[in-house]
Amino acid sequence: MSSYISSYSISSALRQSVLNAQKNLATAEQEVSTGTYANVGLQLGESTNQDLSLRSEESMLETITATNGMVSTRLSSTQTILGNLQTNAQDFLNSLISSTGTSSANSLQATAQVDLQSLVSNLNTSVSGQYIFGGINSGTQPITDYYASGSPNQAAVDSAFSSTFGFSQSSASVSSITGTQMQSFLNTQFPTLFQGSNWTSDWSSASDTAMSSQISDTQTADTSVSANQSAFQDLAQAYAMVANLGTQNLSADALNAVTTTATALVQKAITGLTNMQTSVGLVQSNVSNATDQMSVQMSILTTQINNLEDVDPYEASTQVTNLQTQIETAYSLTAQLQKLSLVNYL
Repeated sequence: MSSYISSYSISSALRQSVLNAQKNLATAEQEVSTGTYANVGLQLGESTNQDLSLRSEESMLETITATNGMVSTRLSSTQTILGNLQTNAQDFLNSLISSTGTSSANSLQATAQVDLQSLVSNLNTSVSGQYIFGGINSGTQPITDYYASGSPNQAAVDSAFSSTFGFSQSSASVSSITGTQMQSFLNTQFPTLFQGSNWTSDWSSASDTAMSSQISDTQTADTSVSANQSAFQDLAQAYAMVANLGTQNLSADALNAVTTTATALVQKAITGLTNMQTSVGLVQSNVSNATDQMSVQMSILTTQINNLEDVDPYEASTQVTNLQTQIETAYSLTAQLQKLSLVNYL
């Protein structure tokens, strides 16, 4: 039996060998460059599910960690604002306590106006486009500006005052209000303007429900403070009381009723602010601890994933060298075959 071997068939075989070697070389060079298998699924086979599970867990932890960064920023801003409000409240309380009757009325009224504006401004703080005191209504500005034109909260105070006393706060008749009359107003009609449905209709668009965030793979936490907290209502009431009840024209007894009531409200509010700061601080600590723990978990997961997906750098480099040699040899043989001709042997 005879067999025939032509230079063409040998050349074709070498060409196919070169193509396969070039394909394998590209894969090998990619693996040397990235340090991981070019086709993880093909390489791992049955272990692919384990690899996918590890990567899924790692991705989840990365997402929560990124979210915790935003949560930490929101909590830090919240803590700063609560501190500012507490400082303002303490300063105002000191002014109330040290006031010397009607001679301090104008100064107290001016301070209350500034503090009320500051309260509204602070509670309307936004971080990354979200109002941090809005609760789950974080897309809506929570507190109505008391000094804006046509504001419902100031209109409600004006209406309650005129309905009770029969004249406005700017009337000269304000001086005729007795201490008993003013105290009765402050104990009955006035506080209701800062509570319940009056608060949510005239003052606040915030939700009572705080924002909740997943801070680890097993933990969730309330990560915001609602503007509907009673401490904020007490501050708004105290500031508005001194700022907008005709303070500068009140009799000594009526003014004393205002300052005494405002003092009690501010003291209560300061306690509430302190409690909120403590609660926020606890959440900040939990978020920080959760982030640190997830960092450890992700480090372990990365090691496990690398054990599955990483190539042996020495073996990969050796494969690249061998394939390059194979290709060079094939090219050399092809060149020699192309020189073969029967004419040379005739």
